Amino acid sequence: MWSSWRGWGASLVAALALTAGFTSSVNAATTNNDDVGPLIVGGRPASQTYSFMASLQGGQGHFCGGSLITPTWVVTAKHCVQGQSPGSFRVRVGTTTWNAGGELAQTAQIVPGQGDIALVRLSAPVSQTPIPIAADAGPAGTGTRLIGWGQTCPTRGCGGAPVQLQEIDVQVQASGCTDNFNPQTELCLGGQPSAGACYGDSGGPSVRQANGRWELTGATSRAGRGQPTCGQAPAIYMNVPAHKQWIDQVTGGDPGPGCGSTAAWSAEELYPPGTEVAHNGRKWRSAWWNRAQEPGAGPWYWQDIGACTA
Repeated sequence: MWSSWRGWGASLVAALALTAGFTSSVNAATTNNDDVGPLIVGGRPASQTYSFMASLQGGQGHFCGGSLITPTWVVTAKHCVQGQSPGSFRVRVGTTTWNAGGELAQTAQIVPGQGDIALVRLSAPVSQTPIPIAADAGPAGTGTRLIGWGQTCPTRGCGGAPVQLQEIDVQVQASGCTDNFNPQTELCLGGQPSAGACYGDSGGPSVRQANGRWELTGATSRAGRGQPTCGQAPAIYMNVPAHKQWIDQVTGGDPGPGCGSTAAWSAEELYPPGTEVAHNGRKWRSAWWNRAQEPGAGPWYWQDIGACTA
């Protein structure tokens, strides 16, 4: 796993201390919140502003990437937020410089998933345009873009994160990832010699072009062969389309089976008292005017009126 660079503006000594827990295992990474990085090596400055690109930031600055998938939800790597509490970090969205621009939002909820994936709910909707989740990541050879503020030199501790967002174009790989790689839920991305994701890129997106727009395919997880030097092997990304059913259930994008004509809850809607919605397989009735108050998160805005039935 590419190690964390939480304090990009801190001294190199501090950065080296943060990278001491390098490991290639997701299980090990999820028990050590210092181990939260990769970065783009051998790439180029971002060719455009990606409205969905997110920077997770603590007291010392950027520590992980993420992708805005609704105005209130960001998908990232689980190891990025392991041990964190809601409100302990912020998210900057929609800028090519992690320390300025875009919108800076507080966090309100962390929802871990299966494998190295997690969702972060923002405390209020942002105006940046989310990225749609692709139907699939495509077969081997599919052109894919990696984006992040990760380290741009290949060896651990060789430098800090760039202020300028970086990108690189790679391909879906049919082989080359061996570090407990699960082809059903993960992606193997690479194909550029001595280039790819590196320390500081964790949680950030892999995207592909479809129908004239960017679509999200992955979230950075770890090195493909546990290599401590970046660019020596493909990178393993969580396959976001493979987790879409879970994402929809958490975010309200899918009301769940058996909810019939009851509309799914949306963080962007303003709900008057008495409105019924479906969320996480249950029906809810609003008790008061509310927006971005997730059903089940607290007792004040929504009344649980039972499980969805066919």
